[in-house]
Amino acid sequence: MQEQEQPPQPGSGEPAAEPTPAPTYSSTPPPPPADPPPSDPPPVSASTSSATPTRPTGITILAILAAIGGVFGIFGAVAILFVGSAAGVATGSAGLAGLAGILGAVALVVSIAYLVFAWGAWGLQPWAWTLGIILAAVSIVLGLFQLLGGNVGAIVSIAIAGGITYYLFQPDIQRAFGRTTT
Repeated sequence: MQEQEQPPQPGSGEPAAEPTPAPTYSSTPPPPPADPPPSDPPPVSASTSSATPTRPTGITILAILAAIGGVFGIFGAVAILFVGSAAGVATGSAGLAGLAGILGAVALVVSIAYLVFAWGAWGLQPWAWTLGIILAAVSIVLGLFQLLGGNVGAIVSIAIAGGITYYLFQPDIQRAFGRTTT
């Protein structure tokens, strides 16, 4: 049998093998790379300022109010759906539950459209101008129906929608949305 070589024992007289030193790691990170020298900003030209249109204050106000109206409209639409349906079930009237479902769904769609308009108007998207005109027209028509039903307060709603329509047709506002005026 072959004997395995044993490491020398201390005091045995045989020279001990040198232990390999453990690798050392620096506790400080390497220095960061040097920053590139600062460059001068590009010169401002007249074409740069006209290429990025600024949002008119009136559009900002319309976008914020449309977003608020859209959020509250969604809450109202959900309330119409649930309360109207519950009232229809409680009274045993399928017609009332169905009418509440239809009105709630229409209110939900219109409220979402107001949120979409708010987002598009905030970003001056060209399609938002068209959506704003459509929503104002829908408001005028619904206001007229309310007026015919005896709701005199609908005059205020009609006047506001008419004012929004007038504002959106102003040449500066149309240009802000990227529309060409005739």
